[in-house]
Amino acid sequence: MAKTLKFIETPRGWVKYVKTANGKIEAELTWKNDYFRRQNENINTAQKFLDSEVLRYSNKYVPKVTSMLITSGILGTKPGSGEVAWIAPYAWRQYHLVNRKTTQNINPNGGPYWFERAMAVHLKQIKAGVAKKAWKD
Repeated sequence: MAKTLKFIETPRGWVKYVKTANGKIEAELTWKNDYFRRQNENINTAQKFLDSEVLRYSNKYVPKVTSMLITSGILGTKPGSGEVAWIAPYAWRQYHLVNRKTTQNINPNGGPYWFERAMAVHLKQIKAGVAKKAWKD
């Protein structure tokens, strides 16, 4: 007959240590039935959050004349897909070649490489938010 030595329960499942009749100690790890489903939901929620936050913070650094470039980012991004895209035909040129001093840019923060500049300022906040969404029980 097996004797339970230790039983540790967590929100994710439990671990049971048993001493068998022949003196062997065995450990049994059991996950709760819905743990993986809930964890997958948390990761999907975190991905949606990440995509939307990258878009939100990056758009603060997008050059702005008519707001169509910002709108193209909203239209070109499906939160949760893992891809943020500005789909205006001129987006690549604006991203790589725009000179803040020579355009009609009315956004004081607007200019080239808006993603890199946004992440340099806001990455820590985004990481904290993603971690909070991904690892909740």
